[in-house]
Order: sequence, then structure tokens, then C-alpha cells
Amino acid sequence: MSTLKDVAEKAGVTVTTVSRMLNNRGYVSEKTRNKILKAMKELNYRPNEFARALSLQRSNFIGLIVPSASNMFFSKVIDSVERQVSKHGYKLLLCTSNLEPKKEFEYFDMLSANKVAGVIIASHTQNLDKKINIDAPVISIDRIISPDIPAICSDNYQGGVLAAEHLISKGCKKLAHISGSIHLNMDANKRYYGFRDVCEKKGIPHVLIDATEEQFLSMNYESIINILLDNHPDVDGIFTSNDIIAAQAITTCSKRGIKVPEQIKVVGYDDIDLCKIYNPAITTIRQSIDDICMYAVESIISKVENNKPIPSCIIFPVTLIERETT
Repeated sequence: MSTLKDVAEKAGVTVTTVSRMLNNRGYVSEKTRNKILKAMKELNYRPNEFARALSLQRSNFIGLIVPSASNMFFSKVIDSVERQVSKHGYKLLLCTSNLEPKKEFEYFDMLSANKVAGVIIASHTQNLDKKINIDAPVISIDRIISPDIPAICSDNYQGGVLAAEHLISKGCKKLAHISGSIHLNMDANKRYYGFRDVCEKKGIPHVLIDATEEQFLSMNYESIINILLDNHPDVDGIFTSNDIIAAQAITTCSKRGIKVPEQIKVVGYDDIDLCKIYNPAITTIRQSIDDICMYAVESIISKVENNKPIPSCIIFPVTLIERETT
């Protein structure tokens, strides 16, 4: 493997000159720059990004911490963040915690040690703000961690309002909400609060069923859906906190001979690709994942490159997408 010294010798310059060019520190003439680039190409030399980061006190890596890479929502977040990071000439460092707080804290230590340009968090871990110690901009997706950490959320409350109003407008007389996080301090809980407030205002009976973190990781919600249908056979409208639960609610209804949407209508949340290809296609509340991820990446880069402050909290609008389940 070629070294910096090998490049310098082949280009006929000093190691200091090569280092100065690679790190953009000080003047290097175009002629010398071309000689160095030619030597690097001939020797197949690749700069050590992490070593450069330590030297410069900042790298061109942006960290992303997610609880799961297999969950279809977070797969979309990962894909969107990576595209935006690459578009701006940065690289993505992906950290998957599997809902293990210890692992998340270790990731923060690793990202800090490697001088990342910034960190985007999509985490369920509670009291995370007490463990974040990093000299780089941090921004949270769909979670308000603390007043000191900027957050980007969809309008979760309005999403719950739209879902409840839609189900009621379709003639539903008793509604249920299946939540994925009501027991946690998450902004997504506002989906239930919006749903609940509409039901109470219109005098519609409603029930709440909450999933566990284990069900979130396994993406297997069938047991709680069966509990809902067993205990509340008169429910005729279901709003779920994500599209994966919605899809499983439809499948579980089918297994029990319950027709969707004729007997039970279903509304999901997120509008992941699954909604369009599922049969029946799923009515859902769309949050613009691409716009949220683009804003997160651009906010970090603007802070790093131009010292532009990041607003404490940005709320993105949501829309109801009506399909075949209502």
C-alpha cells in the first residue's frame, strides 16, 4: 500500500507539500498539484479520511443513528440521507442501534473521535441528551430530545386529526388507534393526541392499543391486532402510527374473514412504498421523508461551512393520501 512519502518521492516534492495540498492548507501551484495528483493515480494512493479528520479537526463524514435498518421507514430515511450527503460531497457513517442505548452512546463516542461534520439522530432512546457530548452539530428527526438539540418533525398532531376526520367522514362509528410509541417520550405520540381530540369533539368512542419496542424491531404486530379485534369487535375504523402496522392490520382482518374497507377501514402513517403495492392499497398520512432528510443534511452543512444557525424545531406539513382501505 502506497504512503504519503511514496507520493512525495514520485512527484518530486516534499511530504509537507503533499499534505498541504490534501488538506487545503497553504498555497500549492497548479503545476505541483497536477504532479501530485498524477503520482497519486499511478500509485493508486487513497488518503486516510479518518487521519485527515484528526488533522483538520473535522471530516467530510456525517453520522446517522437509526434504531433499525430493516424497518421500512428507516430504510427510506437511510436511503434519503445517503443521497443528500453524497450530493453535497460528504460521506455517510451509518450507525444502527437495534434500540440498545449502550450501543448508541458508543456510537456517539466513535463519531466524536472521528471528527464527523455532524450527526442526524432518528432514535427512540430516552434521556439521550444527557449522553450527547460531541463538538459537531446534531439534529434530530421526528423527536424532540432537548431544547438544545434542533429537531425536524412532521406535523404529527395534524396527521392524527386528518386520520380521525377521514374515518369519521367514511361513516365509522367506533375507532381505534394502534400506537408504536405512546409509552415513550416521542413527538409521534401527537398522532394519537390529534386523533383522540377529534374523536372526543365529535363524540366518537375510541380505544388505544400500544405496541412494544420488541414488536417495533420485529415488525410483528399481529398479537396486539388480534387483542384489539377480540376485545372490541365493534371497531370499524383503525388508525395506525405507521404503515407496517396498517398492513398487518389488513392481513389480520383478512385471516379473520373481516373485509377491508367494507367492515373495517384502515389508515396508516408515513406513506412508505409499501402503501402503493399492498392489496388493497393503503390510505395513509404522508410525511415527506425526502424533504425532512434533505433539510437535516443541508442544515448541518450550512452550520459547518457557513456557521448558519439551525432553528430549534421545524415542522413539516402532512397530507392524507386516500387509497383502497377507506
